[in-house]
Amino acid sequence: MMDRTMAMWGGGAAITLACMRPSSASAAFDSPQQRKKVPGFVDIVVEVPKGSFVKRLPHGAVDYVGPVPCPFNYGSVPAIPAPDGDPLDAIILGNHLPYGYTGKVKVKGVMKFIDAGLVDDKLICTQLIPGAENGTGRNGEFSDPASEDLTMLDLFTLTSFFNVYTACKSTLNLMRGKAGRTAYEGWELFEQ
Repeated sequence: MMDRTMAMWGGGAAITLACMRPSSASAAFDSPQQRKKVPGFVDIVVEVPKGSFVKRLPHGAVDYVGPVPCPFNYGSVPAIPAPDGDPLDAIILGNHLPYGYTGKVKVKGVMKFIDAGLVDDKLICTQLIPGAENGTGRNGEFSDPASEDLTMLDLFTLTSFFNVYTACKSTLNLMRGKAGRTAYEGWELFEQ
C-alpha cells in the first residue's frame, strides 16, 4: 500500500509529479466535493485499445495517429460530462480491450490535463475480474475484486506516456489552429 505522500506526489527521484493546478485553470476534480460526485464504478466505452496507435473520435472517425502505442485502454464515460461538454475521458488499466468495448470499471484516481487551455482530466480506472460485476456486496454494492493499489510502475507508465502525449497534442493543436496551453499536470489517487 502506498503512503499518502507517494499517492499525492509520485514519490521517488525518477518521477516528479506535482499535482497542483495553476489558479487560472478550473479543474474537474480539485475539491473533495467534486471528487465525491464520481462513483466508485463507472461504465466506459473503449475508443483506443491498449497497444493501438490510432485515436478515434466517439463516432469512429480517426482523430489522429500517435507516434507511440497507447500503453493502456483509453475511452470515455458517456454518463459523466467533462468540463468541455464531451464525455469524461477514462484510462483503463489492465488487459487489452477491443475498440467499442463497453463495461464497468473501478475508478482509482484522475490524471490532470489541460488541452488547448481547457481542463481535460481523465479518470484512472482498473478492470474488474470477469463476472465480478454481477456479484454484489453488502447493501447491493458492487464487489471490489479490482481494489489493488496502483503500482509505481503503473504511475510511471502513465506519467511517461502523458509527457510524450503532451508534446504531440501541443503540436497537433497548433496545426489545427487551437490556442491555449496544453499540459500534463500530474495525477491524484482518490481515497478508497
